[in-house]
Amino acid sequence: MNNRLYLHLMANKEKGFALPLAMLIGLILMVTGMTMMMRAQGDQSKVIAQNARADAFRSSEVGLARVQDLLNSVRVMATVGSKCTSGDTGDNCWEKAEVVTDPSTDLQRHLKKLVAAAPSCSNPNDAATLTAKINELRGLSENKWFELGNNRYYRVVGYDYSIGTGRGVLTLEGLSRTSAAKDLTKTLPDIDSDDNAASRNRVVVTIPILDFRPLAFNRTTVPALWISDGTADNGAKFEGDVVENVARPECKNKQDKIKQPTTDAPNHPYTAQFVGVFFPNLPPIPDSIPPVQKNLALTTSETFPRTGDTATTRTINGESVKVYEYIVDNINLSGSDKITITPGNRVVFYVKGNIKGAIEHDCGTTTGCKSGNLQIYANGSGSICLTGNQKLQAFIFAPDYSLGKTDDGTFIGAAWGKKWGPIPGCPSSSVAVAVTQTKGVEWTELITNLKPSPSALDAAARDLPQLGKIANWFEEPIPSPSPSPSPSP
Repeated sequence: MNNRLYLHLMANKEKGFALPLAMLIGLILMVTGMTMMMRAQGDQSKVIAQNARADAFRSSEVGLARVQDLLNSVRVMATVGSKCTSGDTGDNCWEKAEVVTDPSTDLQRHLKKLVAAAPSCSNPNDAATLTAKINELRGLSENKWFELGNNRYYRVVGYDYSIGTGRGVLTLEGLSRTSAAKDLTKTLPDIDSDDNAASRNRVVVTIPILDFRPLAFNRTTVPALWISDGTADNGAKFEGDVVENVARPECKNKQDKIKQPTTDAPNHPYTAQFVGVFFPNLPPIPDSIPPVQKNLALTTSETFPRTGDTATTRTINGESVKVYEYIVDNINLSGSDKITITPGNRVVFYVKGNIKGAIEHDCGTTTGCKSGNLQIYANGSGSICLTGNQKLQAFIFAPDYSLGKTDDGTFIGAAWGKKWGPIPGCPSSSVAVAVTQTKGVEWTELITNLKPSPSALDAAARDLPQLGKIANWFEEPIPSPSPSPSPSP
């Protein structure tokens, strides 16, 4: 009896304990589930926020790349700030960057020259492309957001250039949203009030702005080739400085036109230079040239100076020297005919028409003979085609001529003109080097000073500064909007 009572009581006791235990386990499972759900939601929100921040960061990077590309295309604008000030720079800023007929600021004058020179790339759309990039940079000064696609945006907060440090500081923001922005002129955080997943990122970068000093004009020898329009065509190659007066670096000749020095010396004797330096003026034709040395039409072989010709006294490099000067209507030789310059004599030709034929001036071992002893100045327009297999040591300056050289002769010195080829019937040799600068013409050998002035070189440096690699980069907090003032009591 007692055993039955004990078992009955124990059974009733287990029944009373099971229900609370089941309820407790259920509660624990429910709390655990809710906790896991809340944690999953938090993780999801965290991932969304991280993705938004990453997108905003990428937007900043893409915007930075775009601004760098624009500044590389219009480099002079890297030397002015985005906003105009009342200081020394005045109206020279992105806000006032326009290509106008009558420029009123230094920046506008530079931009007008750049656009005018752009078609020299043989692409009629270059001027329009450059103008569009100038306008885009001007638009960036307004602090507005610019679309990058996929609800991503960027804007330039500001760009400041310091002449003293030679550095530009660019502040830029990137923005990422899940929905499209409705008003791109809004820059305060309320632009994102309708998008709780939006994120913004602000970066500040420092860009060194380096002067583009034309090294070709710092040597004792004059550049091997200097052309004011077009390019060096027909596969011509040069052992010397190549100077092309173009305003946009992407219009330059290919570097493979420069036949590099064979030595590994740290200071190469020449290099390619593409700068905005304009030609100097041709030297004036003297009035003292005797009549028999004027209006020459050279169509057969002749040697200069001729017997009986008169030399004039000129001051070259501080010394009084004898120079034989001639006014030549044209030179048109064929076959084996050639013009020969006797080594050791100084001869200057002032040419009015075309030149086609072989000219020989070979100093060899003649004492005192230099490449600059023969100088040819052409003040008309047309073409100069050098032919033959002889050696020519000379300086040629023909601002409005197409230049060219066929056959395998050696040309040591310099040729300055409008362009190098193409000239019908005067294809450049694919074997011989067109012009060699080594042991060429010295600046001091010219009958007049043709070296660009320091101010002209400085202007070229301003037109085509070099943008160095980013020297400093950091993220900056975005300032909170200022609170509205409390109403007056």
